[in-house]
Amino acid sequence: MKKLGIIGCGNVATEILKSNLSNVGKVYVYDIDEEKSYLLAEHFVNLPIHICRTIQQVIKNSDIIIESASVSAVSEILQQIKKFPQKHLLILSVGGLIKNFKLYKKLISNGYKIHIPSGAIAGCDALLAAKVDKIRHIHLKTTKPTKTLLSAPYFLTHKNIYSKVLKNDTVTVFKGDVYDAVKYFPQNINVAATLAVLCGDFKKVSVEIVASKHITRNVHEVTIYSSAGEIYTRTENIPSPNNPKTSFLAVLSTISVLNSILRE
Repeated sequence: MKKLGIIGCGNVATEILKSNLSNVGKVYVYDIDEEKSYLLAEHFVNLPIHICRTIQQVIKNSDIIIESASVSAVSEILQQIKKFPQKHLLILSVGGLIKNFKLYKKLISNGYKIHIPSGAIAGCDALLAAKVDKIRHIHLKTTKPTKTLLSAPYFLTHKNIYSKVLKNDTVTVFKGDVYDAVKYFPQNINVAATLAVLCGDFKKVSVEIVASKHITRNVHEVTIYSSAGEIYTRTENIPSPNNPKTSFLAVLSTISVLNSILRE
């Protein structure tokens, strides 16, 4: 039986534990807000959940670790996983790999088992195939329900755009690179980071974010321009239960990767 560790005890952790995982013995959990750890344990009283006091404790005791916390937690997790090359690590807050990309590449090249689920988009397999030869450019257009974007840090420094979003039905709120997209929309644009990390060249990825009062789903349109041709995918995501900022497909992609590891 495998020992599972989950860092971040919010909606994603809940959905993972609801999925009837096989071959899982003990579950170790941690959240910077300790109350969330206890609430998760109370919700799944029939599971052998152990509440940890630190990230290090989770990693030390688990065979498979899932990061579902935040972009800011990724740095510490990568530092801690360096001591345990045999363990599997799933990174969901892929934006955290942007500023830790050199360390991530070094760990991967040294055989560490770090997984990036495809998240809320389709076509990651085609992206990796195109990367074998040449990717010229990747464009991401993300359209989200207005209410899910309003709390983004971006609007603290772009109050004029915030006003437009409140007054208009559909507004393009951002056009720029991956660095700024992750910085200003850390909870909304994980897809951009996934594309950048898989591509391996952040400068090749451009991001456009649209707020719309007409939609209820998160829509991601990805266009890859490569030597193999143009690849276009459009994914309309139903929001995850209890957290409209996260697409349900992103949760399911994590469960899919986890199940593959558990079958090994």
